[in-house]
Amino acid sequence: MPRIFGHDLIAVIVAAVVIYFIGFLIYGLLFSGYWMAQYGYTADSFAGHEWKMFLGPVMPILTVLGLAALLQAAGASGLMAHLRIGFIAWAGFCLPTMLYAFAYGILITPGALVLDLAHLLLGVLAASAVLVWRK
Repeated sequence: MPRIFGHDLIAVIVAAVVIYFIGFLIYGLLFSGYWMAQYGYTADSFAGHEWKMFLGPVMPILTVLGLAALLQAAGASGLMAHLRIGFIAWAGFCLPTMLYAFAYGILITPGALVLDLAHLLLGVLAASAVLVWRK
């Protein structure tokens, strides 16, 4: 089986799907109304922006590729090492990036920030755990 940054291709694909699924659960099923209200979105406000939806699967793929490279560079082996590195990646990259958007952006409310950060944390940790599989 081909390997990507030392990780089995199937594990990389599954990790990306898991991130996407977590986003679907959070934004599509559990908190969709809350998320839309936090950003001031309505069903009509998406008109003309449907093209952005193609980014939905691209973001988890890029996240997993970066995470796999980081895990390989760190020499992580085992579940706890993967989770620790995943948390460090979230705290060092996702959290500051979202804080920049919150501090200098005009659309992110505190509620949206917390929801987006929770999504990113769950996604990165889940992907980190999946990448241990078939290593």
